[in-house]
Amino acid sequence: MRFVGKLALVIGALVVATLAIGYGWLRSSLPQTEGELSLAGLKGEITIARDAHGVPHISASGRNDLAFGLGFVHAQDRLWQMDMNRRIGRGRLSEAVGADGLGIDKYMRTLGFGVKSEIAYERLPDDAKAALQAYAAGVNAFLATRTGALPPEFLLTGVEPEPWTPSDTLVWMKLMWLDLSGNMSYEIARARALSKLTPDQLATLYPSYPGDSEPAYPDLAAIYGQAGLTELAAVVGPEPQIALGSNNWVVSGEMTKSGKPMLANDPHLGLTTPSIWYLVRLHDNTTDSNLVGVSFPGAPSIVLGRNDRIAWGFTNTAPDIQDLFIEKLTEDGKGYLTPEGVAEFKVRPEVIKVKGGDDVALNVRESRHGPVLSDVSKDAEGILKDGYVVALQWTALMDEDRAVVAMMNLGDAKNFEDFKAAGLDYAGPEQNMIYADVDGNIGYYAPALVPIRSGGNGINGRLPSPGWVDTYDWNGFIPYGELPTRYNPEGGVIATANEKIVDGDYPYFITRDWSLPYRGNRIRHLLDEKAPHDVDSFAAIHSDIVSDLARDIQPWLIASLKDDTAAKKLLADWDGAMTVDSAAALLFETFLNHYQPMLIADELDDIADKYRRQKPELLKSSLYWTAVAAGADPRDDAYYALPALDQAASLAWCDNVTTTDTAETCADLATTALADAVAELTTEYGADMKAWRWGTAHRLEQTHRPLSNVPQLAGIFALSAEQTGSQYTVNVAGNGNAKGKHGSDFGASYRGIFDLADLDNSRFVQPTGQSGNPLSPHYGDLFDLWRETKSFTIPTKDVIPAGADVLTLKPAK
Repeated sequence: MRFVGKLALVIGALVVATLAIGYGWLRSSLPQTEGELSLAGLKGEITIARDAHGVPHISASGRNDLAFGLGFVHAQDRLWQMDMNRRIGRGRLSEAVGADGLGIDKYMRTLGFGVKSEIAYERLPDDAKAALQAYAAGVNAFLATRTGALPPEFLLTGVEPEPWTPSDTLVWMKLMWLDLSGNMSYEIARARALSKLTPDQLATLYPSYPGDSEPAYPDLAAIYGQAGLTELAAVVGPEPQIALGSNNWVVSGEMTKSGKPMLANDPHLGLTTPSIWYLVRLHDNTTDSNLVGVSFPGAPSIVLGRNDRIAWGFTNTAPDIQDLFIEKLTEDGKGYLTPEGVAEFKVRPEVIKVKGGDDVALNVRESRHGPVLSDVSKDAEGILKDGYVVALQWTALMDEDRAVVAMMNLGDAKNFEDFKAAGLDYAGPEQNMIYADVDGNIGYYAPALVPIRSGGNGINGRLPSPGWVDTYDWNGFIPYGELPTRYNPEGGVIATANEKIVDGDYPYFITRDWSLPYRGNRIRHLLDEKAPHDVDSFAAIHSDIVSDLARDIQPWLIASLKDDTAAKKLLADWDGAMTVDSAAALLFETFLNHYQPMLIADELDDIADKYRRQKPELLKSSLYWTAVAAGADPRDDAYYALPALDQAASLAWCDNVTTTDTAETCADLATTALADAVAELTTEYGADMKAWRWGTAHRLEQTHRPLSNVPQLAGIFALSAEQTGSQYTVNVAGNGNAKGKHGSDFGASYRGIFDLADLDNSRFVQPTGQSGNPLSPHYGDLFDLWRETKSFTIPTKDVIPAGADVLTLKPAK
C-alpha cells in the first residue's frame, strides 16, 4: 500500500524511544492465558484452553457464548490486525497514519463498505445479529479488562483501538470480497492493451480458456465514441500479477485406505504476518458438539474446517461479478444518460479525518450501476475525456449480505442437503465448496450471486461497457438451483484449482478468467497415481512442486533453440521440479522473464511494463509452432499439455515491429532470451551453473502491515525463507507484489486434511503462528512446519487437551 513508505520514516524515528520503555513493559502486551476473569455480558462460563501450538479450544454453552469467547481470543491475539483491517475497510486509515492514507480512504469510502455493512446488518435475522453482538461483546470485554501495554504496533503508531461493533465484522468480510475479486482489473488491462493492439492480437494475449471460443470483439469505436476508453487505466492500475487461486479435492472411500472419504484444502492468498487465518476449536457444551478449523479474526464463525459429521473446503471460482460502466454526463455535469433518459447521481457526503491535518470532504457520486470510481483516481482529470465518468457495478455493493448466516448454517450442517441449503444465503464471492461426510458421501456446490448478461452483449464483461445502453445491463442472477453442483460422482473424485468447473453445455456464463488447468490436472493425476490414499499421501500432494507449465513448454523450447549450449542441456535434463537447489528452475524462470517481453514489448510499446504477468498460452504456442516448423514431432498429448493457439497469430508476435530491415523469428528470440538469462545469472551468481539455486532468488517474504517497511523493525516482524515451488505448482509460491524478480509473497494461506474415518486424525497448519504479537512464542512457531508441509492434529476427544493453558471466563456477579 502506498502509505507504508512514508509511514515507515515516522515509525523509524519512534523506535529508539520505544525501546527505552523497556522490554518488560512490552511483554505485558501478551495476553493472559491462565486463571479466571469475571466479565459482564456472559450468560455462562467459558473455558479457553490453549494447546502447545497456541490453538484455543473454546468450550461454552450455545452459539452466542462461543461467539463471545471467539471474539475475546481474537482480540487477545490479533487486535492490531483486526483494527487495521477495520480501518482500511471503513476508509479510516488516515486517522491513524495521516495524509498518506488518504488515497486508500477515498477509494474505500467511494466503495462504501461501511455504509453497505450497516444496511446489511439491519437486514440480518435476529439470531445472526445476536451472534455478531455476542462476538463484539467478547472483543470489547477484552478491551475493557486488559492490563499492561497494547500490542507493539499501537504503541509505535500512537493508535488506540476503538470498541468493536457488529457491523465491523461485515466490513471485514467485504474486504475479503475485494481481495477475491479481480474482474475490473482485467477489463482495464484489456482496454489498455487495445490502445496498442488489434482485437485479433488481444485475443492471443488474452485467449479463451483452453477448448473454449468467444465471439470477436464488437465495433468498439462505434460503441465508445469519444469516451476516451484507453485512458481508463488510471482507475484500477496495472494488470494483476497473479491469478487468485487455491486447491481443494475430495475423494470417496473407494479411493482411500480406510474406505471413508478424505478432503483437502489450501486457499492461496497473499502471505503476511500475522496470517489471515486463526485456528480454533469450538465446543458446545449444550450439544456436546465441535467445530474445528480456521476463522477470520474479526468474524464469529469457522470458515473452513469440519464439525462432528462433515468437512468442507473452498477455492475461489472467480466469477465475473464486477462490470465497469462508462457513464455519459449531461452538459452541466450534474446528471448522466440512461436508456430512459437523464438521471441524477446519488450523492453521499463523506468526511475523512486526517491525523495531523485538516478534515477532507468527499462527495461520493453513485449512478444506477454503482459508485463513480473515476472521481477518486490519482489523476481525475485524465481518466476519461470531458463528459464521461466510470462507475462500478459489483455484487458486493448490494444492500443485502447474509454471508454470516451462511457460515453459521454451514457449521451446523449434518448432511449434503444442509450444506447446500447454507449456500442459499451466500451472495459471494463465489466459491467452489467441496464436501465430505462420515456416512461416505462427497459433494460440491458453487453458490453465489452471478449476474446474467444478455445475449446481445458483445462485450460480455471483457471491457468497460457503455452505461447508457441497456443491452449491457445485468438481467438478474443465475438461479441458485442451477449453479454448478455434484454429489457422489462416478469415479469418486472432485478436485478444483480455480480452473473451469462447467462443461461446454452449461447454459450460463460464469467467467472467462479461469485459472489455467495446470494445478488441477496435476492434482487429478496425483490422486490417481497415489491411490489408495491416507493423510500422508494427501500431504505429499500438498507438497508437490513439479511445474507442469515448465514441462509443457520445455520440449518446444529445446527444439526451438538455435545453439547447443550448456544452458540448453541444463534445461533439457530438468524434470520440472521447482526445488530450492535447482539451477534449471532458476534458469527457466529467468528465461521467461526475458522471452515474454521480447514477444510483446514492441507491440505494447510504452505500456509493456503493465503486462509482466506470464502468458503461458502465448509462450508455449510461439515455441510449439517454431519447433514443429523445425521438424519436431507435433504430438502434444501429455496430461498437462495445453492446446496451442493459432499458428499464424502466435508466430506474428515474434517479428519486432520496430525493425524494418529484418523479420525476427521465435527461434531468434528464444536463443537471445536464453543467452540474456545466462548473462544475468552469471552476473548475479557467478559463472558456475551448478552453483545457481532457485531458492537463493526465490525467497518468501511474509511482511507485516506496515512495520516490515521500517528497517529497524523488519527483522522482528517479517518472516522470510527460501521457498520451493512456483505460481503453477500445487504447492504454490507466486509473486504478487514481492520484491525482486523471483520473490514470493503468495501461497497456501492454510492447509487442512480431513479424514472422515477419524476426524480427530485431521491435520492443520497455517503459515505464521496464532499470535500477531512478535513477543509471543506463537508469533512464527508454525512457519517451519508450514514450509515443510507438515501439520498437526486438533483433537476433540477431551474438552480440555492435556497440558493446555486454561483461562476461565465467568459471568460477572
